[in-house]
Amino acid sequence: MLFAVLGSLVSRVEDVQPAITPVMMLVVAAFMIAMFGLNAPESAFVTGASFVPFFAPMLMFLRIGLVSVPGWEVALCLVLLVATIVLLIYFGAKVYRGGVLMYGRMNIFKDIKRAIQLTKK
Repeated sequence: MLFAVLGSLVSRVEDVQPAITPVMMLVVAAFMIAMFGLNAPESAFVTGASFVPFFAPMLMFLRIGLVSVPGWEVALCLVLLVATIVLLIYFGAKVYRGGVLMYGRMNIFKDIKRAIQLTKK
């Protein structure tokens, strides 16, 4: 959903890479935390980060594969993921509706604000 939102804000192919860089940094951060988690899967940092929705798909699977994870932690992780997906779909629909109408120079945060304002009109 985040890639669809960012894709709706760009009007040129050259603007795609700078637009998706923040989302790609989240993926890289999750990978780095997972590499740290291979050595210490029960550390407080890895356990806490496994509940962050952007990191959960990598880190919770890592923890489940390496240590015994209580069922309530897996359930809480799934609930947080589903809630985040619902919120991103709602946010994405608002931005996408106005974002596909915009063109010109790109500034991601200003464009997101403008796209949301376009949907209110």
